[in-house]
Amino acid sequence: MTSQPLPDQMYGHRARIGYTSPPLTTEVFPYEFYKIVPAGVSLVVTSLAIVVRSKDEVDQSYDISMRAAREMAAAGCDIIVLGGVPINLSRGAQNAEQMILDLEAELGVKVSSSTAAQTRAAKALGCKKAVLAQPYAHSDTDRRASYGAHFGCEVLGATGWGSPFNQIGRIPQNAAIEMARKLMKEHPDADTILLPSPHWPCAFAIDPLEQEFGVNVVGAHQAIVWDALRRCGVNDKIEGFGRLFREF
Repeated sequence: MTSQPLPDQMYGHRARIGYTSPPLTTEVFPYEFYKIVPAGVSLVVTSLAIVVRSKDEVDQSYDISMRAAREMAAAGCDIIVLGGVPINLSRGAQNAEQMILDLEAELGVKVSSSTAAQTRAAKALGCKKAVLAQPYAHSDTDRRASYGAHFGCEVLGATGWGSPFNQIGRIPQNAAIEMARKLMKEHPDADTILLPSPHWPCAFAIDPLEQEFGVNVVGAHQAIVWDALRRCGVNDKIEGFGRLFREF
C-alpha cells in the first residue's frame, strides 16, 4: 500500500488562535473548538488556575494570562483571547478595555477577551432582551446575569444548572436546551438566549434553540471562536452553530 504524501502546511496555516483558559482542567472548550472551525485553524491553549473561582484564583489567573499572552505572541499566534469574564473584569470594565489596547500595542498581535467577544456578538445580532442559562451553582446566577449589561442586553430572567466549577465537563449535552426552554416559557418576549461560560457543552444547542424559538442565541464559546476567526480574516460561513457564523 502506497502512503499518501502529507501536506506541506502546518496545522494552523489559516489562523493560530491563542486562548487563556480559566479552568485548571480544561475539557469542553478544545473539543467544541475543533468541531466548529474550518481546516487550517488551530488552538494554542494555556490553562489558568481556576478550580473553585476564589478571589485568589482569579488574581493568580490574571497574572498567568498576562504571561501567557506574551508567550503566545512569541510563539507566533495570530490572535490572543483572554478567557474568563470574571478575570477580564477583575480590574474593572474600563481597565479591561485598556488592557487589550495596551497588550496589542506591546505585543504587535491582535488581542481580544471573552467579554469583548460576547459584546461584539450580541451587537452583531442585535440582542436587546435576553434570558440567561448558566451552568454553575444557583447562587451564582445573579452575578452571571449581571454580565448581560456588559453585552448590551437587558436580562429578563436567568437560571443555573447547579454544577460545581470543576465538574462542568460532566454536564449533559441537553442541559442548555432544557434551561432555555424553561426560561423562554417564562419570558416569551425575550429576543435572545445567552449561554455564558465556554466550558460546558453548548455548541450543539445553538441551532436547535434558534429554530425552536426564532430568537438569537449567543454562547460564550461560539462568540469567542467567531470573533477570533473574523479578526483573523477567516470569514467562512459555517453551518450548524447559529446565525452568528452563517450571517456575520
